[in-house]
Amino acid sequence: MEVESRRWPVRWRGNSAFESERQSQFSHITRLSFEQLQKLVSDEWQRNNTDMLGPGEDDTGRTTAEIIQDEVKDAPRCMQLAQQFGITALLDRRFKYLSTGETRKTLLCQALMSEPDLLILDEPFDGLDVASRQQLAERLASLHQSGITLVLVLNRFDEIPEFVQFAGVLADCTLAETGAKEELLQQALVAQLAHSEQLEGVQLPEPDEPSARHALPTNEPRIVLNNGVVSYNDRPILNNLSWQVNPGEHWQIVGPNGAGKSTLLSLITGDHPQVTATI
Repeated sequence: MEVESRRWPVRWRGNSAFESERQSQFSHITRLSFEQLQKLVSDEWQRNNTDMLGPGEDDTGRTTAEIIQDEVKDAPRCMQLAQQFGITALLDRRFKYLSTGETRKTLLCQALMSEPDLLILDEPFDGLDVASRQQLAERLASLHQSGITLVLVLNRFDEIPEFVQFAGVLADCTLAETGAKEELLQQALVAQLAHSEQLEGVQLPEPDEPSARHALPTNEPRIVLNNGVVSYNDRPILNNLSWQVNPGEHWQIVGPNGAGKSTLLSLITGDHPQVTATI
């Protein structure tokens, strides 16, 4: 499903997809996706896992300010956008240590540095908690009011922000319906319900059997964390945290974006270089 905040000046000509000609009046188009975000975070962590560290340097990676100004070097505009998105306190923090919501805001600031007239966001709300989704929707509404045309690619109808005026429904790689949002949703919701009914009874594949070579004893804890400490600029993210996960237990890690969920998981996977703890 694609959603647009206003009609955008693009025209198609031709009788078929092979004969079509696309014309666009936009001068600068920027697209952001979750895949781009994942690659950027992965690249930053990969740098830390190579021999690129200097003598006496135990950590590296670009700061949030450096990521925002990756293509456009403009410190005053970087500060202005950081204030707009509420991340000024993060400008000196290394990008790879940011939460999902914080990295999303950082990439939005990066995209806006070049002042695009069309901004395409692919699944912008994925991985965000309720409060962060609301904050992002409000930021997008302010961008819409400033004159930037937005196109949101979404999987869920309930993620469509209030300010969106027009919408389109994609089915089998075809733009099946377009029109005013409220009118279109009356049709789209019916189609979504019909599709959901078809999914009932679908058999999921069986999970792979774990390798016996790597199996732990049945009575041995799967995770043990003793007095874990992680801090940024003397601000504790995890402070003397002890945690144990026993066989057969299922845990849910909850908390707002920036609470330390990703940091905790990076300790478990061994991807975090700053840990002061026994795991």
